[in-house]
Amino acid sequence: MQQERTVSPADPFPMVVVEHLVKRFGSFNALSDLNLKVAKGEKIVLCGPSGSGKSTLIRCINHIEKHDSGRIVVDGIELTGRICDIRSEVGMVFQSFNLFPHLSVLENCMLAPMKVRGLAQPEAHERSMALLRKVRIHDQANKYPAQLSGGQQQRVAIARALCMQPKIMLFDEPTSALDPEMVKEVLETIIELAQDGMTMVCVTHEMGFAREVADRVVFMDRGSIVEEGDPNTFFRAPNTERAKAFLSQIIH
Repeated sequence: MQQERTVSPADPFPMVVVEHLVKRFGSFNALSDLNLKVAKGEKIVLCGPSGSGKSTLIRCINHIEKHDSGRIVVDGIELTGRICDIRSEVGMVFQSFNLFPHLSVLENCMLAPMKVRGLAQPEAHERSMALLRKVRIHDQANKYPAQLSGGQQQRVAIARALCMQPKIMLFDEPTSALDPEMVKEVLETIIELAQDGMTMVCVTHEMGFAREVADRVVFMDRGSIVEEGDPNTFFRAPNTERAKAFLSQIIH
C-alpha cells in the first residue's frame, strides 16, 4: 500500500528532509545528529575527506542503509524501518557500475521499468532507447557491459536509473572508478541532467564539476555537516578552518 504523506500535498515541502540523523556501525558513529534539506530541483554536492559520512548519508536517503535514529522524509514520505515505496522514486548511481553482465545494455535499462513499474515491453523499449540516446550511448544498446569502456558503462548506469523516472538522483562518486580520460564524458552527462531540472545529490571530489553544477556545496567531516553554502562563497572564502584545510589539499 502507498504510504501517506507526512506533509499535505497542497503545501510546499522540500524533496528531502533529514533531521537529527544518526547512523552507527557498531561503536562507530558514521553520522551524528545530521540535518539537511534539499529543495525540489536543487543540486547539492557533498564533499569532504574520506570517511566523513557522505556516501553513508545518500545510502540512508535511498534506504540502502537503515538509520538508527532521526528521520528522513523523501517527497513527503517518511522512510521507516521497512522498505518504502519511495525507493522506486529515488535513482542512484554508484562508484561501480553494477550492471547485470548477462544482460545487454538495452535489457539492463528495460528490466526495472517492466518488473517494478509494470511497464509493457514496447513502452519499456521506447523509454530505454530514448534515455540511451539522451546519454549518447544508444548505438551500443545491443552490446553487453563487458564490451564497453568504463565511461560508457557509467552512462548506461545513469540511463538505467533514469528509466524509472525518479524524482531525485543520487550519485556516489560516479567518476572515481574511471580512467581520467573517461571522467569528462560522464560529468558532461550529469551536467546535462542537472540542466534539465532534476533534483540531485552528488558525492564527488571533482571540484570543477561542483563549481559548475551545484546550487549548494555541503562540506562534511566526521559524520557531521561542518559548512554549507553556494559554490562561489565556499570555494573563495570558506568559513571554517577545517574546510580551508580540505580545500588547500585538493585545489592547487
